[in-house]
Amino acid sequence: MDSGTTTQVITVGATLGGVLLTLLTTTLVEGRKLKATQRAEERKRAAEHATWLRDERVKAYAGLSNAGEEAFQLIRSEFVELPKNRVEIEARWRERRNELRKAHNQVALFGTEEPRRRGKELWKVARNGVNDILAELDSGETKVRRASLDHVLTGISETGDRFLEACRADVQGTTTDF
Repeated sequence: MDSGTTTQVITVGATLGGVLLTLLTTTLVEGRKLKATQRAEERKRAAEHATWLRDERVKAYAGLSNAGEEAFQLIRSEFVELPKNRVEIEARWRERRNELRKAHNQVALFGTEEPRRRGKELWKVARNGVNDILAELDSGETKVRRASLDHVLTGISETGDRFLEACRADVQGTTTDF
């Protein structure tokens, strides 16, 4: 082989080597860019999901708080009329109890551990307290005892306050000792 051919072979080999190195480097850089873009998209989706979940939690917490307040107001204002208007009052109570249960279910779906636990307490206190009052009437009481009514109202108020405190701690990202 003469020196001109050798020079051309070396030049072609070096050029192909350079092209190959450039291709490999470009592929590596593009792969890294793609992975970085995918990670950024994943972080964005995770942030959007976290925002959505926080919004749903806040809605669920507000819903249970409002349902608890409506139950409290119904018991406070209308249960003194038992047993006189029992059919109508029980029908309204069933509606409130169902709304309270639905709101509790939303907290159970979206809430964190402490608000879920406190929300369940709120729902049970209201449900069990009214069941106790109705059981007293069924056992022969001629009217709702004030002590029973106060017991239910105090229970709803206190568990409602603990529920709100748990919700506040969750939404603000703090922890409190209950």
